[in-house]
Amino acid sequence: MRHRATLPAALLLLLAGLCPLAAAVPAAAAPARDPAAPTLLLRVRAHGRVRLHHRPGGRVVAVLRNRTEFGSHTVLTVLARRGSWAQVSAAVLGGRRAWLRVDGHVARRGTRWELRADISARSLQVVHDGRLLHDYRVAVGAPISPTPTGRFQVTDKLRGPRFGTSYGCCILALSTDQPHPPPGWTGMARMAVHGTNAERTVGGAVSAGCLHAHAAAMRWMMRHVAVGTPVVIAR
Repeated sequence: MRHRATLPAALLLLLAGLCPLAAAVPAAAAPARDPAAPTLLLRVRAHGRVRLHHRPGGRVVAVLRNRTEFGSHTVLTVLARRGSWAQVSAAVLGGRRAWLRVDGHVARRGTRWELRADISARSLQVVHDGRLLHDYRVAVGAPISPTPTGRFQVTDKLRGPRFGTSYGCCILALSTDQPHPPPGWTGMARMAVHGTNAERTVGGAVSAGCLHAHAAAMRWMMRHVAVGTPVVIAR
């Protein structure tokens, strides 16, 4: 005579949803997210002055104060480190890189924001903590005045009407000049992400080099994207 196999009592209770251990064992937690390390920012302290060097310990090529030429706090995005030295993109040098000593003249901060522009796709992505928040359509430089590529930063947040109606509502000034302005250009050489009074041109290759975005996009970025935010422009 065959005997029917019996399951252990504990297993029977578990299958019936009655196991007292089930309430004591927490559900498996979702894997922790491992965000990228924040980008180091250096803010020039009040009444401070910072010397920019051609290379670590090399000749001085510029001196920065705690305010930019437009009146914003001077905040620098660190692009590389070499001991106590940091490499930055310097607007006063037209976007060329220089080195400064990380000492008591600067305060350290961090940011998890980044702007990523793709000239070919004519897009500007807003990334926070590794996550894509917005993918905005933008106008880019015309063939005769292409948008320069590289790693830069936001240096200032400015009201567009202060500089003319063609800048739309708002301007995010960048830490580089336009090296190839159109012939006869008499406007500012500074690169920027800004609005436009001709929003139908957004998405085209029509600008003098700057990135033009819709007013709604610019207003959102003005509220959320801080001075010092790194900017990567690629083709």
